[in-house]
Amino acid sequence: MLSRRYRALETLRTRLGAISVANGFRTDAGLLLFMGEDVELGPDDGMSAIAVGVRPDEVRYQGENVTSVVPVEVAALVKASIEFPLLVLEDVIGDIKRAVEQPDRTLGGLLVQRGLERGSVRPLDREPGSETVGAVVEYSMTMAEAWGNP
Repeated sequence: MLSRRYRALETLRTRLGAISVANGFRTDAGLLLFMGEDVELGPDDGMSAIAVGVRPDEVRYQGENVTSVVPVEVAALVKASIEFPLLVLEDVIGDIKRAVEQPDRTLGGLLVQRGLERGSVRPLDREPGSETVGAVVEYSMTMAEAWGNP
């Protein structure tokens, strides 16, 4: 059986993967989606992409249930060589928020009520010579599981 954490991340992957102009979004960033990887867009990649990373969780115990808060970083990435990369980056950020936050905050009941919370949006540092600009949208997923039953 897949863990609740796995299923929550898979739900995020599905929602983010749906980001495309054909699905009513402003960008096609979801067509190039990375999970757990540091990404630098290359010449053969599209003009935008999304990368998802997980930070260390915070665990709280409640009786026989374990409640944890899992920080997730969703990075919007854009080629620096395009015209007005900052504006395209803002489009990708907006698409990420719409895709992740709709239709519900519990990722289909996997998280506790109001279990998905958005943190800040912060720019990614750009290394000298990097062809990619980006920003991270921070999320926290709060989930509960029975002891020994992830």
